[in-house]
Amino acid sequence: MKLITPEQMRRIDREAIEKIGIPGVVLMENAAFQVSVKAAEILTRRNGRRVLVVAGSGNNGGDAFAVARHLLSMGYSVCVYTLCPPDALRGDAAINANILKNMGFAMELLGPESLERFSQNCSEADLVIDGLFGTGLNRDVEGMALEAIDRMNRHAACILSIDIPSGIDGLTGRICGRCVRADYTVTFFLPKLGMVQYPAKAFLGELTVADIGIPYALADGLETCELTEGETVWQILPPRPEDAHKGSFGKVLILAGSSHMPGAAALSAQAAYRTGTGLVRMAVPRDIIPVLAARVPEAVYAPMESRGGHMICADSMALKELMDACDAVLAGPGLSCHEDTHELILQVIQECRKPLVLDADALNVIARNDTEVLSRLKCEAVITPHPAEMARLLGTGIDHVQSNRIGTAKAFAEEYGLTVVLKGAGTVIAGPDGRISINPTGNSGMATAGSGDVLAGMIVSLLGQSVPPYEAAVAGAYLHGLAGDLAADEKGAQSMTASDISEKIGAAFQALQRKE
Repeated sequence: MKLITPEQMRRIDREAIEKIGIPGVVLMENAAFQVSVKAAEILTRRNGRRVLVVAGSGNNGGDAFAVARHLLSMGYSVCVYTLCPPDALRGDAAINANILKNMGFAMELLGPESLERFSQNCSEADLVIDGLFGTGLNRDVEGMALEAIDRMNRHAACILSIDIPSGIDGLTGRICGRCVRADYTVTFFLPKLGMVQYPAKAFLGELTVADIGIPYALADGLETCELTEGETVWQILPPRPEDAHKGSFGKVLILAGSSHMPGAAALSAQAAYRTGTGLVRMAVPRDIIPVLAARVPEAVYAPMESRGGHMICADSMALKELMDACDAVLAGPGLSCHEDTHELILQVIQECRKPLVLDADALNVIARNDTEVLSRLKCEAVITPHPAEMARLLGTGIDHVQSNRIGTAKAFAEEYGLTVVLKGAGTVIAGPDGRISINPTGNSGMATAGSGDVLAGMIVSLLGQSVPPYEAAVAGAYLHGLAGDLAADEKGAQSMTASDISEKIGAAFQALQRKE
């Protein structure tokens, strides 16, 4: 599903009005009707009749006035508070406020003298409808609007927000000082970019995307992000012919593990097999092979020389032959961050001609020495940093990365000609050609050691099955998150481990198939 910015939505609104000829007040009426239908559904579920509507001064407020009218006509008990005197309203918002006024309906102005009544009305309402601010807000909320948001959050039993919870920046997902904690949100035409980013996503509640009569062709040709959907992932996955053999499903090479972190190698290998790989060859320090063989007996092992428990590249020709003999390569999980590791990763970058995933310690040693080495890649590559690793690669802070996750991933992908998987809540996948996807699956239980090793193994598995890098990253992230969601359902988010995620990969494939 396409994700658009608030500015793109404004342009689409203008085109619908000026080029298509749909009057703005008609679009507002359509939006209000959709919100009213959702409100009636919620009220029926809650066996409620009393509604409080809070209206701002712009088009979001105009929607709110029209919603109040629809709910009145449906027989609900409605009261309306407005942030702006009705006589000061302009445009379509003024039209809908005047309709209410002409019906003999009295609205109350939000002010210091009405705040206690407002709080009481919030407490008594079965549903509060938030129409203070729309998706274009990018300044901190203050004054009476801030008071209204605080009191809605404190006293309302159930809140439905129009377009976006008031107080959220629709572009970045930033909370503008304070925001409404909605139980339901109805947005229009397409979701806005900020809605799928954190922290905003946590405040939307159940999101409904409503058709308000704008032709969807108006979004064609726009540079947009995508919210990954199961149908898209299903189309990415390679076929599995019944007469296939293990060579049909790819051979992957995993360079991973050390005496201190053998589990990272095991998690990556198990995930690769569970994602469909025909054969996994593990290039690991010789002395940890017995431990790994007990955990991943299906793997083929390539013993590597080590020093102090970490892998070294003692024979660059042998390493090249290992990479040449496979269909995709993963380097990084659990390697450790010695200078020897840096030399090993330099050899991989110099010699690898197969699709490559660089994860974990591979990224850490690159960041410690010279990020520009990524410019020397001679193959298609995917990097999978978490925010701290991304910050190290950029020589900046985590807050800088998190404040603009999409822009950060996009710029890095385009600069170095690779696919970036910026992990975290709402994982961002950025391709070298400018494509961006936001992953909707996953949960807080996946913030656990080894989760990234599982993801890296899944992505390299798909690369080895001839899935292009960007698509492999999109599908891998979605399935990884879906497996995590299934693990959380069974174990609880606080109790799940990376192994639990890996064990649910097969169930994730089955769940995806059932949706088709």
